[in-house]
Amino acid sequence: FDNAQNLGTLLGTIMRIDVDKPTAGRPYGIPKDNPFVGREGARPEIWAYGLRNVWRMSFDSENGDFWAADVGQDFWEEVNVVRKGGNYGWSVQEASFLFNNVAGRGELVDPVWEYDHQAGKSITGGYVYRGSRLPELAGHYLYADFISGQIWALKYDRAAGKASKNLSIATTGFPVLAFGEDQDGEVY
Repeated sequence: FDNAQNLGTLLGTIMRIDVDKPTAGRPYGIPKDNPFVGREGARPEIWAYGLRNVWRMSFDSENGDFWAADVGQDFWEEVNVVRKGGNYGWSVQEASFLFNNVAGRGELVDPVWEYDHQAGKSITGGYVYRGSRLPELAGHYLYADFISGQIWALKYDRAAGKASKNLSIATTGFPVLAFGEDQDGEVY
């Protein structure tokens, strides 16, 4: 139904709300600097859109980057660094590839990393590692695939806005459903 490209619905979006300040008959408030506040036909709660099925998101505790792993449909899984007002393409594209022969809708944000279904079929988002036990992984985004059980560490070049390398860490042999992070930045 093309919901993720429709700013009039909350489907396929990431919302930003203020749970401490209910307003306008809602149990939450809308931050005034949300990107679509005041835009005709757009829901003011929307922070970013064009996402299919985000399975886990996190913030980098060091620099505040907002990471979201988006589960693909037919062929591609993707990792995004989410920006205010960004359109991440679903269902115009799956990862950075044209999907359903639909024409583009303005500027789409490509993922910082993508992999095809030969490597795995259902991405599980994790965290940027900021712990001390594994210094070789400092600053790498840790993520996995639910189906293959593969775990990776992605090195992101912030200046270039894309990944500079992707390291295979382990294959668990069982599904990886979620990650956790403790107060010291260690990832589980």
